[in-house]
Amino acid sequence: MLVNGGPENGKPATDPLELWTWNGSEWSIFSVDPDGPRWRNFASVAYDSNRQVLVIYGGLIAEQDYTDTWEWNGETWTRFTVEGPGAREGAGMTYDSDRGKVVLFGGAQRGRMMNDTWEWNGVQWTQVSSEGPGARFPAGFAYDATNQNVILFGGHAFDGQAFTTFGDTWAWNGAGWRQITSDGPSPRDGARAVFVPESDQVLLFGGAEIDSAVTNLNDTWTWDGAQWTRLDVFGPPARVHAAMAFDESREVVVMTGGSNGPNATLTDTWEWDGEAWLCRDGCR
Repeated sequence: MLVNGGPENGKPATDPLELWTWNGSEWSIFSVDPDGPRWRNFASVAYDSNRQVLVIYGGLIAEQDYTDTWEWNGETWTRFTVEGPGAREGAGMTYDSDRGKVVLFGGAQRGRMMNDTWEWNGVQWTQVSSEGPGARFPAGFAYDATNQNVILFGGHAFDGQAFTTFGDTWAWNGAGWRQITSDGPSPRDGARAVFVPESDQVLLFGGAEIDSAVTNLNDTWTWDGAQWTRLDVFGPPARVHAAMAFDESREVVVMTGGSNGPNATLTDTWEWDGEAWLCRDGCR
C-alpha cells in the first residue's frame, strides 16, 4: 500500500490523500476518503502489524508542518486529537513488532532539525529519549526484527548556512540509542530501508550525497546486525525519497517513485526478490 501525494503532483493541499495498492503487476486507487488526511509531503508512515493499521504522522504542505496523527484500518481513517511530537516533516518512523510500538525519530520542525525519539502505542505519544543520533532528517529507518532494534542510517542536518550529511549507523533497543558503526554506505540522506524476513537483513537503497552539489545514488546495501555489505547488482535508476515496503504475501520488496533531480519525479516500480532488482512498471 502506498501513501501518495504532495502539491507538486497537481493536487491542492485541501484534497484528500489517496491510498494506492500494488498487486504485483499494476497500481490501483484503494481509497480516497474526503474525511481522511489532506495531501502532504514528507509524512511519516509505518504499518502496525499487530493492530493491522497504517499510522501516519505529520508532513508538510505549503511551508506548513502538520501535527496530526491518523490511522487507517483498511476501511476508514481515524484522527487522534492527542499531543505528540509536534509539527514536523521527514521524521524516521517504523514499527517495533516485538515491543508493539511505533517509533519516531527526528525530522525537521519549522526548519529546525530535531533529535528526539517518540513512541506511539495506538492511544498516545510518549517521548522516550532526547539523546542519541544528532538532529537530522530524513534518515534510512527500519526495524531489524532479527536483532530486535530499530536501525537508523544517515540523514542530513542544516544549520542555516551549510549541510552536514551523515554516514553513521545507530540502533534503538527500546531503552536507548547506541552508535554501531561509521563504516558502510557513503554519507547520504533520503535513502530507503526495509527489513527482509527471508534474509534476516535490512535492505537499503539509494539516497543522495549532499556536498557542493547533490548526487543521487542507486547502490544497494544489506545490514546483518553487525556490518553493511554492498551488493554487486544492477539496480533501479538513482533516486532519493522513494517509497519502499516489504510485501509479505509475495515475499518481495516493492519500491516506487522518488526523485532524481529538481522537479524530476519518478513513477517506475521495482521489486527486490532477494537476489536481483526487477522492473515491474513504468520502466524506460
